[in-house]
Amino acid sequence: MGLGKLSINARQDGFLLDGEPWFWFADTCWSAFTSISLEDWDYYLARRAEQGMNVLQINTLPQWDRCTPDLGIWPYASEDGVHFDWSSVNAAYWERARTMCQMAVEHGIRPALVLMWCNYVPGTWGSRISTLLGADVMPREEIRPHVERVVEHLGDLDPVYVVTGDTDFASDEAIEYYGETLSAICELAPDAVRCMHINRANRSIPEQFVDRLDFYMFQPGHNYEGQTEAWQLPEDFRANYPKKPMVNSEPCYEQMGASRNVYWRFTAQDCRASVWSSILAGASAGVTYGAHGVWNWQTSRSTGSALGEGFDAPFRWQECLQFPGVWDFGLIPHVLGHLGASSAAAAAAVEPAQELLDDERAAIRCARIGKKAVVYVPRATKVKLRLDAATSARALDLEDKRVANLPVSCGDGVVTVAQHPFEHDALIVVE
Repeated sequence: MGLGKLSINARQDGFLLDGEPWFWFADTCWSAFTSISLEDWDYYLARRAEQGMNVLQINTLPQWDRCTPDLGIWPYASEDGVHFDWSSVNAAYWERARTMCQMAVEHGIRPALVLMWCNYVPGTWGSRISTLLGADVMPREEIRPHVERVVEHLGDLDPVYVVTGDTDFASDEAIEYYGETLSAICELAPDAVRCMHINRANRSIPEQFVDRLDFYMFQPGHNYEGQTEAWQLPEDFRANYPKKPMVNSEPCYEQMGASRNVYWRFTAQDCRASVWSSILAGASAGVTYGAHGVWNWQTSRSTGSALGEGFDAPFRWQECLQFPGVWDFGLIPHVLGHLGASSAAAAAAVEPAQELLDDERAAIRCARIGKKAVVYVPRATKVKLRLDAATSARALDLEDKRVANLPVSCGDGVVTVAQHPFEHDALIVVE
């Protein structure tokens, strides 16, 4: 059983599956292995497959901010799911994790498995919080046995390996821990695709790791004031690292309260703004969706989270599967394909072209796809582009999926596109 061979295209900006173009469309279901009954898992997978998802980002260790109570099944002996006897393996957990990944594969969904979330690694921001609350980090000598266990039980199901989870690299000790983790997975699964999931606004990956990563994950995250990172992070990765595919792996989650107790919940449009801004800034290999209540598995019995930062109350997972924003994400590869962009060698690339925009409003993003100029506008407005000429422009309403032809005028090296007629954000295509 398997999903085929995942690889990186020759342009280093996207994925191929058995040599054919493939767009990463993931859900964050970090706490799946500890929190979801198999019956609920089957329903969840069927629903996400209907919505077009082909990847699930899952933590191989208990998610530190999962909802409680969970199912009481953990990878290592524990009485509370927070403190572990790392030398005492719970075989039932690993058998169950394998069953869950097999079920995902049967739905055409690939597991992306996080090996070491930050709270288990000393010297990270997560471990500083968790140890203050009395939780354990993983002993260094248990790193390789844990990685071996993941590969032994799940490696034949064609997973992507996500070496780090929500991490910074703020200490030498953390870098050494993750260096051992990366070395172990490179040795044990040398042909598997691998990456690192880093924390919000982080644009710093230790140099010694970069050449062993196949693609970059970055995270604008859930800070109300930090949503400009959606385009600033890929810009910085393009400027400072070797070219590799990029994925906005944790945009703001739909209906999640903003971090730091800011009174806000991110809407479907906020989520669209994050991923479309990222794509036009160069992160065109794929997108990740998230809903508050799915990644931590909120139920009617949930009373809080195991540890974690704390956000406003989640919705129940059943409600989260009905949020409208996921369909907007599922439309993205179809829109890109219609515009001629994919990871195929002969297809057009998404080339960031912010210099074309004759406007200082940075939230408006611009790229070239072949001969087309493509602009994301969060709100209706006139758009001016530094082009000699254009013959047509059309706008796609990203919420209601309507299309409008827009008047254009040309003069003095500037093309002016009239304001679109929609109430929502739109993608404008100028030719």
